[in-house]
Amino acid sequence: MRFILLFLLISSTAFAQNSLQFHLQDNNKQPLPFSTAILKKLPDSSLYKGFLTDENGLGKINKIPAGNYVLQVQSTGFASKKLSLPSITETSQIDLGIISLSPLTKELAEVEVRATKPLIEKKLDKTIVNVENSAMAAGNTTMEVLERSPGVIVDKDGNISLRGKSGAKVMIDGKISYLTGTDLANYLRNLPADQISTLEIMTNPSSRYDAAGTGGIINIRLKKNANIGMNGSANATLAQAYFLRQALGANLNYRNNGWNWFGNASVGQRPNMERNYLLRRFTAQQENWEQSFRYANQNKNAQVKGGVDWYYSPKTTFGILLSGGYNYNSLTDGLNQTVQMNSQNEVLSCLDTYNSLENPFFNYAANFNFKHTYDSTGRELTIDLDHARFVDESQNNYRSRYVNALFLPVMPDSLLRTNSASFINQYSLKSDYVIPSFLKAKWSMGMKSSWVQTDNDLQFRSKSAQAAYYNFLTGQSNRFVYTEQIHALYLNTERAIGKWSYQIGLRGEWTLADGTSSAYTGEADMTFHRDYLQIFPSAFLQYEASKKHTLGMNYSRRIDRPGYSDLNPFVFFLDNYTYNVGNPMLMPQLTNSFELSHTYMGGISTTLGYSHTDQVITQLLKQEAETRKTFQTTANMAQRVTYSLGISLPIPIKNWWTSNTDIFINRAELTGNISTANINTAGNMFYVSSNHTFTLPKDYKIEFGGNYFTGGLEGAFLFGAGGSLNMGIQKTIMKKRATIRLNAQDILYTSNPPVTIKYADLDVLVRPKNDSRVVRLNFTYRFGNASIKGARQRSTGLDSEKGRVKGAN
Repeated sequence: MRFILLFLLISSTAFAQNSLQFHLQDNNKQPLPFSTAILKKLPDSSLYKGFLTDENGLGKINKIPAGNYVLQVQSTGFASKKLSLPSITETSQIDLGIISLSPLTKELAEVEVRATKPLIEKKLDKTIVNVENSAMAAGNTTMEVLERSPGVIVDKDGNISLRGKSGAKVMIDGKISYLTGTDLANYLRNLPADQISTLEIMTNPSSRYDAAGTGGIINIRLKKNANIGMNGSANATLAQAYFLRQALGANLNYRNNGWNWFGNASVGQRPNMERNYLLRRFTAQQENWEQSFRYANQNKNAQVKGGVDWYYSPKTTFGILLSGGYNYNSLTDGLNQTVQMNSQNEVLSCLDTYNSLENPFFNYAANFNFKHTYDSTGRELTIDLDHARFVDESQNNYRSRYVNALFLPVMPDSLLRTNSASFINQYSLKSDYVIPSFLKAKWSMGMKSSWVQTDNDLQFRSKSAQAAYYNFLTGQSNRFVYTEQIHALYLNTERAIGKWSYQIGLRGEWTLADGTSSAYTGEADMTFHRDYLQIFPSAFLQYEASKKHTLGMNYSRRIDRPGYSDLNPFVFFLDNYTYNVGNPMLMPQLTNSFELSHTYMGGISTTLGYSHTDQVITQLLKQEAETRKTFQTTANMAQRVTYSLGISLPIPIKNWWTSNTDIFINRAELTGNISTANINTAGNMFYVSSNHTFTLPKDYKIEFGGNYFTGGLEGAFLFGAGGSLNMGIQKTIMKKRATIRLNAQDILYTSNPPVTIKYADLDVLVRPKNDSRVVRLNFTYRFGNASIKGARQRSTGLDSEKGRVKGAN
């Protein structure tokens, strides 16, 4: 704590009261708004601070340390000017009056200004982490930088959340990554942090972005340069969890003569042990049912991406991006055991279900991108055309064995076989147009249209162990076809007025959806149609009370549409008493979010949040007490209200010791109706995450950290306390071309909290045992010209749609 107090004390007493101001204008006496001013200290011309003029061309800075300085002012399209300043004292009040700039004889494509920036800046609609030239970039990966950023939580599997809200999307250079899950985590773990310029953290994205998703957005901006040549990296990972895992990957980038070719590929084997225990209490029947399963899943995967950017001119770029992936999951004789007992826990019967699975899954995607910059002010147009296809095929074989209290068979084994095939096609067109300066504000507008079709076919066959042939089960088999169109328009504007700044946006999305469920019994098809227009406003307001204190307020309305698999009415079996069923009648959920924030010294932030969600898409358990069957499904609940308080403390304790601590207090309240029973469930959660990095001599680095949570409400389920302790060590070798890392996650094996489900006639206890304790050894080697800018990343237009595909890469 004394380090924090010392840090705040030094920051609050570093400057005395003085000021410097001027008005910047052109030769026609028109103000030059948002122009750059740089204050350099003499005699070595070292940079003290850079700042901008306001919308009226007024430049002002105060609290300048005493000394001698030179001021440089510049504006796009004008020749820069340097001015020597009188000696500044602690009480100087210097007014330079009007400074006029002359236009250049020819238009400049870009003016680059190098200035020292604070590590963390609080902007109107985002928090910016200036990674470039900071200690965070030295030898770290992008994932490690994210783990130390304010409000960002990365769990043991690489899933990213913002301020306790899961499902955060990752953008790279303003384009949402097409990668998800493990593939995204691997990419971020292998992207060196020294290639990053800034991180932009948006807990409530503006109307410019897709309205889908309430988890927020993290935009990773890479360094920009125009060097030519080739660079790349190769990496290998060995990991020991319950089973040994392996992965290999490589990246290659070549830039020359206006062309940039790039590609990467990875292969891996990730076997894992999936275990779970459920206790179901049937109160009316005075019975307890214990269920446990143990599945040793085998997973093999391969991913590949390649493309080219053609810099047709300094203002125009064309790009093509192709990607694909293949996953193969298999399971042999996984055992799911259900034991029926009376209230005295005496065994009545037992069901053993053995499951074997073969599940190949592959996808490919193509993107065409066009970008044109009209002038040096940054006015630009971007267009994206996209197509993606996903194919998921699966065959399950179940053998069910019934035994009595003495564990003797009571009937012949029964066999069930399911064959499912899912085909998903996605297309989209989107365009964005930015006007940096119009009516004294920045404007952006755009459109997007997407079309998606899913075709799912599930067939059931069964027989007894003695029978020769399987019988087709027409009652359970089904085909489901779903099509969806989403057409969107948005308008966004932002402006700064003195110490105040604002941003206002409006997005409209029109959704057309049709679903058809066809039975094999010859009965008439079941269909549904959706046609709705939704408006999504967003607003941000910020007030810079002083150099130390910034106040902010924001509001947004967003939508979460059901995943395609959740809409699928198919029944997926675990055993004869437990299964999962989709719900084609699901409606999207709508969330209104409000946040109040205070930022101290540009980094230490406190956020108070409130959100209200209608038609909450919720995972539920339901049961048929007479048959003892329990099934999981997804339904719309009435509403969920969430209150949150978050504190982020990114504190540099020493020059060799950095830390980032996040504290969240959340309360979630869920109301609705399940099986004619009214539900009013609430949960409180306290969460703390603290990570520390120690930079040692000889290029060693040690990491220590973890998290703890008290429990809370997830959907309609209450989960208990848990946490994770993580440690790691890394060393840079081979003239800093290579890095070797050893880390251990969830060392104490405490990140799997118990889950309690109590509502209506349900009384269920779940004790999961995920394969979370992992030790990893990673080696990464970087070759070629490390200063070459990597390939552009782009949104590909289908990001929100891809995120609704189960198992998408």
